[in-house]
Amino acid sequence: MQELDIEALGVTDRWNLKSVEVISSLQHHLEPYESWVVQASVLGDNREAFTFFFPLLAGLGNELGAQALWASLLVEWSNLLLKWIFKGDRPYWWIGETPLYNDETQPQLRQFPNTCESGPGTPSGHLMMNVALFYVASKGITRHFIWKSKALNTCQKGILSATVYSVYLMWIGVIFVSRLYIQAHFIHQNILGIIAGKPGHPTSYHDGLVRLSKVQAVILACFLFGTVMSAYSLLICYGMDPLWSLPLALKHCTHPEYVKIDTQPFYIVMRFTGAALGLGLGLSSDQRYVVLNTPRNFIRTILTIKGGILIGRMVAMIQASLPTSRYCS
Repeated sequence: MQELDIEALGVTDRWNLKSVEVISSLQHHLEPYESWVVQASVLGDNREAFTFFFPLLAGLGNELGAQALWASLLVEWSNLLLKWIFKGDRPYWWIGETPLYNDETQPQLRQFPNTCESGPGTPSGHLMMNVALFYVASKGITRHFIWKSKALNTCQKGILSATVYSVYLMWIGVIFVSRLYIQAHFIHQNILGIIAGKPGHPTSYHDGLVRLSKVQAVILACFLFGTVMSAYSLLICYGMDPLWSLPLALKHCTHPEYVKIDTQPFYIVMRFTGAALGLGLGLSSDQRYVVLNTPRNFIRTILTIKGGILIGRMVAMIQASLPTSRYCS
């Protein structure tokens, strides 16, 4: 492609072209570590926040788990709305649709089972989720388990806290690279995802959400559901297709069966609405106070974590067994 042509392009096309160059370079240089890089996107997937990290953090601390789940569902809610507003192509279908490439210049990039997400790409939901969720987790761990420890001096507490936050930042960097590597996002979509991950942060220093009454929990769940359905209806009324990206995903995914049902808007709505309702009712339950007042010990903590993760894994298995043929015909 000539330099003059690039200079005449819009900002988005320039970013996209640069991102494709970076993706190609990453797939070349990181190929020996491909399984690790691809697995990072699997572990950092939004569903893992609900089925793995929530029960893990809830086992460590009831309030910490509640804050983490509130952060997760608020991120899913805001990410869905932002994707409808900003739209945004994903690399794996943009490469095949853009007229900026021809048969000779089109790059041959590899796809993976978690490449073919069918929703719009702006902003990155993975980066939003991991930025918010693990900030809440890092802050909770340092506050409740490091700074309140009587076995550590101030210097040791500072070093451990810095280590926790350093690991957090490194993990965000790994997710950033992973999302590029598998062609799920462009660079600017990842950057916007990091910025947009802020909606989950207030849950780490405002305790209102973990002290809702039953009525407030129902109202909040209805609000989340209502805003999304209202946005969907408005798009339809103005002649826009909220599912515009699904045909592109099916067309350009090398294995259409990789396009999963749990990346569809209504599945996501049911996930965060159900989580909000269940969490709100659970937090306002009398049984929660019985649990909070029960003395904790190491064995009980481990059993709680293992039980929660086991239930989460069962949910993930059920989710993975959902049919996909209807979306791949």
